[in-house]
Amino acid sequence: KEMTCRFHKGENHADCQNFTMHWLCHRHGYDQRTYNFKFDLTLHAELEVYLFQNVQTLPPQNLSVSLMTSGDFLLTWKAADGSQGLGNALEYEVTYKMEWESWEKAASLLLSNTTRCHLSHEDLVPGSSYVARVRARRGQASGFSGPYSEWSTEVSWETPEGGLQPRNLRCLFNGADRLTCSWEVKKAIITSVVFGLFFRATRASAEEECSPVHEKALTHIPYVVQSCEIPVGNSSSQSQYHVSVRAKMEEKVIEAYKNIKVLPPANVSVTVTESHEYELRWIKHTFQYGFIKQRYQVEYWKKNQYEKVSLRKCRS
Repeated sequence: KEMTCRFHKGENHADCQNFTMHWLCHRHGYDQRTYNFKFDLTLHAELEVYLFQNVQTLPPQNLSVSLMTSGDFLLTWKAADGSQGLGNALEYEVTYKMEWESWEKAASLLLSNTTRCHLSHEDLVPGSSYVARVRARRGQASGFSGPYSEWSTEVSWETPEGGLQPRNLRCLFNGADRLTCSWEVKKAIITSVVFGLFFRATRASAEEECSPVHEKALTHIPYVVQSCEIPVGNSSSQSQYHVSVRAKMEEKVIEAYKNIKVLPPANVSVTVTESHEYELRWIKHTFQYGFIKQRYQVEYWKKNQYEKVSLRKCRS
């Protein structure tokens, strides 16, 4: 026989909160019986699986990188065991990034009919550490379909040091009103050279300079990332921009009388006076203008004890 039970909002045990349900059932009589409980709802899931539309291959194997004579890099791999027979039926996605970047910002390349990927040195930042990975899926030529495989093991490499040219210039449009461009320059020159981003909305339009330029220092590489946002007025009529990064000409007023560097004194000699003191003499550099006074700084120390230098200042 069946009897109906109803849900009862009783007090749950503190350790089982939200994990237990209370049901209240009534039956008259005191005889001993065995009771079985079941839901009045059918709980199940089912799916029609078409094998050839749900194929996921194993990840590619033996991913490696080599330096070419041109300075470019070549990534190579092979299809996983059991997938070699597919040959050209496999498609691949290769992603690579600088080691410190997140994979969300990695560059992505889609390839088919090949198990190698050529990376131009012009697209890589000199003196940086890179990492790459690859995954595969069945292509349309195989008659199968399905998701990508898991990613292969990663491979890493170092790019050789480059010159002083700004590198890795790239721009991304937000789809509305802003084109953001970024590039890398060497830390060693940013204190003496200022770079600017210049652009043309059309080839016939006048060149404009983007401002302001933002800068982000990176501790992982000897470069800093500079960026600038170009406002986009009408993306439908201006769908192509020409951008360039170059060193800016700077003007600076230098007041000569505040930037005088004299030649060092010549013929330095030392003599002992009658009072057993030591007297230093030297020939000073003379100026064309007699009103320019000179000051001197004298250092002296015991032999082989330069770290214990004593200083004395003199005026001419």
